[in-house]
Amino acid sequence: MLKKILSCGICIKKQMLWLLAALLLLMTAAVASSGKPPDTVTLNNYGVGVPFLKSWLPIWIFAAAGGAGSLFFKIKAIDEHFRFLMIAKPFLGLFGALSLCLVLASAAEPQPPIMSAYAFVAALLSAPILQALLAVASLPRNQAELFNTINPFKFKVVVDDKEGRDDKS
Repeated sequence: MLKKILSCGICIKKQMLWLLAALLLLMTAAVASSGKPPDTVTLNNYGVGVPFLKSWLPIWIFAAAGGAGSLFFKIKAIDEHFRFLMIAKPFLGLFGALSLCLVLASAAEPQPPIMSAYAFVAALLSAPILQALLAVASLPRNQAELFNTINPFKFKVVVDDKEGRDDKS
């Protein structure tokens, strides 16, 4: 039942990720300009600060909801690289949104309703972007290219892509 509901998502192409990233960047700049710089560092009774304060509970809830909502964004070329997509996308959305909210809270402290709405939309938009980054970084050819560019030695790493060869070597 859950797979049937989630299969009716919005199919987007990989090129749309640039639009999502630009939208997230514009929204982050708008939210950052709406806040004021923080006056003091707030800690709870246990000496733990942001994001483990009671005042951040709505941000956690909205970020989790946005992460769950990111399951409805389908990118076929990227989704095939993940085994447990039902767990990975909400996880990436939750922690992507919380990290963006932490960056915003350190520079400017917007009003709590603005920050909660931002956490929801940031989780929706950051989950596919982070998912694409992880998929691209996990491909062996891309890893070899990265290693070859930063390799201080003279040897090159080559990835054998040939599937179904007869010589089995």
